[in-house]
Amino acid sequence: METNWLNALREDKRPDSSNLIDHILKIHRDNPGFTEGYSAQCIDASGKNTYQWLADVIAPSFQSDILDLACGSGPLLSHCYEKFGNGLSLIGVDMSSAELTLAKERLPDSTLLVHGKAQNLAFIRNRDIDVVLCHWALTLMDPVAPVLKEVSRILRPGGTFAAIVDGDKSSSKEYEEVSELIYSWVNKNHKNYGKYDLGDKRVRRKETLIPLLGQFFKQDRITVNEKLFSVFGEPDKLAEDVSKFFYASYVLPEKMRFSLVDDLQKYFQKNKQVLKQEFRMPINRIVVKA
Repeated sequence: METNWLNALREDKRPDSSNLIDHILKIHRDNPGFTEGYSAQCIDASGKNTYQWLADVIAPSFQSDILDLACGSGPLLSHCYEKFGNGLSLIGVDMSSAELTLAKERLPDSTLLVHGKAQNLAFIRNRDIDVVLCHWALTLMDPVAPVLKEVSRILRPGGTFAAIVDGDKSSSKEYEEVSELIYSWVNKNHKNYGKYDLGDKRVRRKETLIPLLGQFFKQDRITVNEKLFSVFGEPDKLAEDVSKFFYASYVLPEKMRFSLVDDLQKYFQKNKQVLKQEFRMPINRIVVKA
């Protein structure tokens, strides 16, 4: 794969936001729906996946206008429709036409799907949305400040903004070890990969995320819920599933990716008795009341 992000790293330059957009768009163009493929089977102790946990913030008795930022292939909006029915007005925004094509195939015709970026929601009036959701995409948005500014503009008083973001890596030893293994493979083929985060690094740590949100919302209305979510399976299944979650694995040539998956399978086989066919990921849900 060739992207402007990878080219900048190869030249030992810091990639900019346009490089990031090019990189993400090409990965989603070639692998539409990959986020859903992993997230739908990643569950907490109660059996809920990350989409269901995020949608729990909706109060359908008085919240009906729902916006999904970076809606992807539409799994979150689909869950909202199945859970709450026709009572909701659903809007999805995504910059990937490949993902929106999948979303359109599964969602009711009444859903408004917009090809655009979260930094510009000019098609929505001030204080016109009850709930803004963002599933595992806020970490990839750069610049992120305009996104939060737009969210604060369009939310109605008493509205809710909620997002799924990365949790603290130290909460899961296997997550730390698997991340290191994957990045070790990618660095064999792409110099400096991992030197810079995809997106704004402040979103990835609770200590910096809350002050960032506080620039646009009152801090006493911000909560961060932390949980471990798991996928289950034999070592070969875990290796394949986990590899498909990380953006980094998609930049590898096919032969190297096969070798990476083989190493992951060996890792899960070696730790089978400890992990008990389970791979745990730390995940945070931020909830902001307007």
